[in-house]
Amino acid sequence: MTETPASPTPEFPDRVLAVLAATATAQRTGTRPGAEASLQLFLLDGLLEALEWANDGIAADEAACMWLAGLRWHCAVTGTFPEGAPEPMPRWIDEAFGPALAAGTEPGDPANLAGLSAPAMGTTSHPPAGDADGTGVLARAAGMALLPLVTTETTTKLAVDAAALTHGSPAAWAGAAAAARLVRAALDGREAALVALEDVTATEDLAGEPSEGTAWAAVRGSAAAASAALADPSLKPAEAFAAAGAAAPAGAAGLAGAVVAAALGSEAVPAGWEAAPEGPVIAELAARWTKAILG
Repeated sequence: MTETPASPTPEFPDRVLAVLAATATAQRTGTRPGAEASLQLFLLDGLLEALEWANDGIAADEAACMWLAGLRWHCAVTGTFPEGAPEPMPRWIDEAFGPALAAGTEPGDPANLAGLSAPAMGTTSHPPAGDADGTGVLARAAGMALLPLVTTETTTKLAVDAAALTHGSPAAWAGAAAAARLVRAALDGREAALVALEDVTATEDLAGEPSEGTAWAAVRGSAAAASAALADPSLKPAEAFAAAGAAAPAGAAGLAGAVVAAALGSEAVPAGWEAAPEGPVIAELAARWTKAILG
């Protein structure tokens, strides 16, 4: 059933910042940016470019804009664009984040770089080679949930399109769709998050899509971790964030943290994220995103 699009709440700008900062913080194991969190920022900027075109009255293909952003991320990380792929014009994020990424990133799902190394865009009709399934689709799914004033079906499509850029398994696409829906629900607060989290932990599949696989299992584990943290009224926001991340399965701490941050706001994100290499980029992207949405 199609849900009525919700208008952004007064907390929306803070929740956007919180989700992006939470994903990066939860995925960092050292001093370098996380590969998946940095790709999340590039892909969200790609969606932002499509939104900016739309605000100017010009239609743009959201998936194509995200793919071009992914190619720019590939160049920032490896130093080159994939052979045979287009070389898109740079955007602000390339200059702002490029030097930090050139110095190296924390390891992530290898399918991300492999999928973006091909000369053609991966889609559900023509998926990337290898039929990859993995948790690398989850961080970007959290970003796709930050677009308000659209139906849940649109949120799901954006998450699936973003996942299909690098992962060819329908199970990975289903996991990305579920992850985006969790974060979308959590933006409406703790109670809405708990309802959505319970639905995910109780269901065995999502709209007929495959319910088994690495990404889907990670979503279920993240949902259980975030649900336990948000259901405990004794935990302060930062404590709930830490508890969810610690209980989440491998590769899924970012999603669990994003759900908690979406529900509780920036108070949930540990202090000091601003000083990380991606800190200024997160702040700038959140500001640009909010401006494009709210005007």
